[in-house]
Amino acid sequence: MLAAAVAPAAGADRRDDPRRDRAVIEPARDRRGRLDAEQHPEIVARELLGWTIACRGTAAVLTELEAYHQDEPAAHSFGGRPTERTKGLFGPPGTAYVYVSYGIHRCANLVTGPDGSGEAVLLRSAMPVAGAASIRSRRAAGRGIEPSTLRARDLLTGPGRLAQGLDIRLQDTGRPILRAGTFELDEALEAATDGPIVCCSPAAAAAVGFDVPVDPSDVLVGPRIGITKAVELPWRFGIREAHVSKPFPRHDGLGGS
Repeated sequence: MLAAAVAPAAGADRRDDPRRDRAVIEPARDRRGRLDAEQHPEIVARELLGWTIACRGTAAVLTELEAYHQDEPAAHSFGGRPTERTKGLFGPPGTAYVYVSYGIHRCANLVTGPDGSGEAVLLRSAMPVAGAASIRSRRAAGRGIEPSTLRARDLLTGPGRLAQGLDIRLQDTGRPILRAGTFELDEALEAATDGPIVCCSPAAAAAVGFDVPVDPSDVLVGPRIGITKAVELPWRFGIREAHVSKPFPRHDGLGGS
């Protein structure tokens, strides 16, 4: 069992807290590579650590994720009203929601929660396990530089880099991407020729030195980054010693940092 949810700030109304009725966080998946995407995004984000995302000839192990819920103002779904840009966020759990940030970077999310709830997990960082040359070429093309000049740890750290390196596209929004069961890496790549999939691949995780599920003592927890609202929520999750977009605060996580 994972750690208890963090209590709301003093003076906060528990009825308005998106983590209400979740005093204890239960695992959202079992040991056979199944994950219940209808769960709260905070739960799903923890459980997706170490899972594999494959897309168009490339694959990587997810090492950093953030949760977003429509009851908090940092979410695109805050207020509960879909727009042309955000309608994919209100789709069925287990589908993709891809948007453009600041008119430049594509960012990929896994939709969670009940259909229409407007919850998601942002795929923030990953470590390549297949198609590294293609990842380098895609990333370098976006910057007009030589692929060889890119550091390995910078290839997929940050949501914009991740989506670019794995060639996740806006038209992937709405695509069912979460796959049940365990996959060999070549199976994941074959299933992702036309678009992204997210699956459990113990072999892929082992290739970058991790187990699936990730040991709770290796899970780091901290506030989300790159936002200006609801910054107090500890809804960013990462793997110790993995590639992440920004270091986690010391002593902030299930096992410390």
